[in-house]
Amino acid sequence: MPDSLVAVMDTTAFMQDTIRVDTMGTGLEGVRRLKISPDAVDMPIVYNAIDSQYVNMDDQKVYLVNQASAIYGDISLEAYYIILDLNTSEVNAWGRRDSTGKMVDIPRFKDGDEEFEADELTYNFKTKRAIIRNIVTEEEGGFLHSNVTKRQDDGALHVQGSKYTTCDADEPHYYVSLPRAKVIPNEKIVSGPAYLVLEDIPLPLVLPFGYFPVQKEYASGILIPKYGEENNRGYFLKGMGYYFAASDYFDLSFTGDIYTNGTWRLSAATNYRKRYKFNGNFSFNYANNISGYKGLENYSKSSNYSVRWTHSQDTKARPGTRFSASVNLSSAGFDRENSYKVQEHVNTTKQSSISYSKTWAGTPFNFSASLNHSQNSAAKTVSLNLPKVNFGMSRIYPLKSLGSGGATKWWQELQLQYTASLDNRISTTDEKMFTGEMFEDMKNGFQHDIPVSLPIRPFNNFSISPSLRYSGVMFTERTLKRWEPEYIDPVTNDTVSKVISEQEEGFFYGHAVNPSISASYSPQIFGMYQFTNPESRVIAVRHVVKPSVSFSYVPALEGFSSDMYREVQIDTTGRTTEYSIYENGIYRTPSLSRRSGSLNFTLTNIIEAKVRERKDTANAERKVKILDNLALNTSYNIFADSLKWSPMSMVMRTTLFNELSISARGNFDFYATDSLFRRINASVWSVNRRPVRMTNFNISLNFELNKLLKSFIGEKKEDETAASEPDNAGTTMGGMPRSLEEAGRQQRTGGMRDGQGMTYDEYGYVNFNVPWTMRIAYNFYYTKTREESLINQNLTMSGNVTLTKNFAITYSTGYDFRSKEITMTRIGIRRDLHCWEMSFNWIPAGYLRSWDFTIRVKASVLQDLKYERRKDYHDNY
Repeated sequence: MPDSLVAVMDTTAFMQDTIRVDTMGTGLEGVRRLKISPDAVDMPIVYNAIDSQYVNMDDQKVYLVNQASAIYGDISLEAYYIILDLNTSEVNAWGRRDSTGKMVDIPRFKDGDEEFEADELTYNFKTKRAIIRNIVTEEEGGFLHSNVTKRQDDGALHVQGSKYTTCDADEPHYYVSLPRAKVIPNEKIVSGPAYLVLEDIPLPLVLPFGYFPVQKEYASGILIPKYGEENNRGYFLKGMGYYFAASDYFDLSFTGDIYTNGTWRLSAATNYRKRYKFNGNFSFNYANNISGYKGLENYSKSSNYSVRWTHSQDTKARPGTRFSASVNLSSAGFDRENSYKVQEHVNTTKQSSISYSKTWAGTPFNFSASLNHSQNSAAKTVSLNLPKVNFGMSRIYPLKSLGSGGATKWWQELQLQYTASLDNRISTTDEKMFTGEMFEDMKNGFQHDIPVSLPIRPFNNFSISPSLRYSGVMFTERTLKRWEPEYIDPVTNDTVSKVISEQEEGFFYGHAVNPSISASYSPQIFGMYQFTNPESRVIAVRHVVKPSVSFSYVPALEGFSSDMYREVQIDTTGRTTEYSIYENGIYRTPSLSRRSGSLNFTLTNIIEAKVRERKDTANAERKVKILDNLALNTSYNIFADSLKWSPMSMVMRTTLFNELSISARGNFDFYATDSLFRRINASVWSVNRRPVRMTNFNISLNFELNKLLKSFIGEKKEDETAASEPDNAGTTMGGMPRSLEEAGRQQRTGGMRDGQGMTYDEYGYVNFNVPWTMRIAYNFYYTKTREESLINQNLTMSGNVTLTKNFAITYSTGYDFRSKEITMTRIGIRRDLHCWEMSFNWIPAGYLRSWDFTIRVKASVLQDLKYERRKDYHDNY
């Protein structure tokens, strides 16, 4: 402050009586109001301070000291020193330096949404212009440090000696130096020549001008492309285009890539959202991919496309109605030629669905319609449903209303349902998509079912249920077969005997009525063994056995079914076989009610134990699952003339040590096979004295190694270690153990500690705590359907190592034991550099062999300020 301020402040007591105090309506005790001439400002200026409030009437200035403030309408100013000139409507504000020389209580200016701090400020309330020194303003994720700033009456800022950065440190780690610039708040920063400074070191990266958009809302504009070079496709520009901020509800972008070898890609994308209604996004890509050079063997050219659409409806938008979409459709080669995501290269199947559903409140009826797509890029096959429609009535109890109240009678449990579906199915290839040929193989059909059942439960664990099902299917074609003993082959012109199939188009309806009765009995048997040794950690082991026996019977009732099955001769001996005339339909032919019966057997086992906690002195107990599930299942066909027993299936699942997940599945056949490996009506025991023949078996193990080790070794908390061992007990002045014996004892008790809280092992090294994870999965597959067995094994590992809170390594790899090859391996390194971030990704082997290195600014406003190097996987072929 000028020295004259102190001199004037000494006369404060004398001048005090000349001031009229007006505190009416302010609610602020001690606040002074001074009516200013209408020629100066158009409203009162409210000011206040703690230490001193002095008005010099000679020069019409107000001097405020310590927590000073001045309020003019929506404009407020706070600082340590404030001088208010009533003649010019100008205010000057300063901070002060504390005992360490740091500026504190610096001016804080606020005008509506605009707010900033500065070391020194001069502001005119009437013209709304200001001169500001050493100001830091925040502009939508960025910070502007300016030595001298001139604020205009429209809010624009002319700055000199500025630094623009996204680093929030007091001394930014990097910045773009702007000798002169203009700031239009909430819109843009425009400057002349600018250059990049990293850690106060100017870099030879000079821009002829600078432009930084700082809009609070999205704005339309040009999308700056990335540039680079690939060995195979040449120099490129990627992502160039234009972005349209169309409205608050949707946007639109058009981008493209171009390579010097002729490869190009066009893309259109949009995002849309209407609050409380719906949201989604859509993108379309078309690429012309060229590999190699024309005239050479490795030259290839292909056109590929990709369509993606997601749509979600808010649940409150239309209760009872839902519309959603998840579309992922592309040509077979699009991902291979254009995607940089490993998962998209690994997955060979894609699925899409656009669905609409409707339920009627208070009724059992529901309706749904969907367009579905399934694609296998490896086989280049595509399946479509255009559309698939379903209508249904959920289970109702039509006899419930006939009761007289009280307990429900058994006959009132009669259940009735109805389901109907209409489907239009296309099976085609990738090349025929979006052509007229794809509709040539379209198949249509309609089916409906009416099941009626009456479940009866005479006692616990036993139920019996008679049922009746009506099934009807509408087909658009049928197949008629006949035996032709002298058929002339049009290709070879030879005369052969064969079955001739003819397709007849039209509308055909097949139906069947199937009565049945089923019964089941499912008791539970418990066994327990208790340990009598009080020192044993295991208190008891319980074995739960859940046997289940069910019976089903279908009587012969073919008279209520339509003519759907025919017989045809199949060889010169006169043998015949039965076939369905609707075998090529999209729905199954309704089953005839022919006599059948079967017994189904299931045996489920669960083993669990009750154990004592290791470290609990109060003898706390907990349950431990030893075997989550072990189930065996088979069935017996009562009316079959041979091969009455079906193969037995086995399913096992358990989790050991709370971390090691084990699951197994297998199938075992009771019957032997002949020389052609066909099942024969002879047991395996009678042929080779084995109870069963294993046809397939697989086992999977999954665990996280870091958690598994902790379950064995355990973790001792620092406060437990400190409580069990004094800080420097048995150590020297330097914190080292006095002897090897002492070091061993300290290791057994959790490690020694020094006065700074560090822990050491028995060799005196610091025990570092480095968070890490390692997920390991092992899969074993065994199959033997013929003479030779097939065994597949694979091992996969993935995880991460967090070396520091800002430095992490991720990895994933595997090994195929059959091919004796390492599977897809990925290594990633991430480093958080405060306002920057660094990443390195490496795929060392395979056709996706590649690497990329990137160091970039975190903030999106400077997303193009980065350094990238990569070896693209396209260079591998």
